[in-house]
Amino acid sequence: MVKKLIFPILILFSCAVVAQTKKTRKMLSEIKEQWTLDDSGNVTYQKILELPKLQKDIIYLRALNYFSYDFENEPLSLTEDKELGMLLAKGFFERVHSTGVFLDYTHIHCLHLIRIDVKDEKARILLTLSSYEIESGDIGEDDLPVVTSSKVNQEFPINPSGRNKTMMGKAFYKSHMRAISLLDKISNAMENGNTSPSLENSDW
Repeated sequence: MVKKLIFPILILFSCAVVAQTKKTRKMLSEIKEQWTLDDSGNVTYQKILELPKLQKDIIYLRALNYFSYDFENEPLSLTEDKELGMLLAKGFFERVHSTGVFLDYTHIHCLHLIRIDVKDEKARILLTLSSYEIESGDIGEDDLPVVTSSKVNQEFPINPSGRNKTMMGKAFYKSHMRAISLLDKISNAMENGNTSPSLENSDW
């Protein structure tokens, strides 16, 4: 009786995996030309902003203040160099993808680096997806989860031979979407300030 029950469950699970793989292919095809590799083989996004009439110090301060206003993207570390007009932040996209089978679970987090360079009337944002932290455990156990780390460029789809193509493909897609959203938020902060243009440009 147990064998009769297990067999249909395995078939259903196999079908679900195939369906997810097709879905993952579709997700990745949607962002196919939206990301590039830098000279070191890392996924890096670049955004250059034209900011007419804004001085370097104002742009720098807006970029720095962004990390105080946006608690969702609060950096793990932040290096400041006002003289050079450069900020370097290490960030963490929590649970970009989660999956589980029965009592087992896996949460994937993505570490990233942000570099912001500013000068009069111009700014550049570089965002690099550096590594995944993969947290695995059993909700029925009291033991702490096992956490492993791997570079983004060693996993699928950056590495076509990477394992767990469905899981890592979805993790990459969601990391990509979080990166695009973060770039937009930082850009908006430097263009308009962290509250609103009418407030930040008014006398009080």
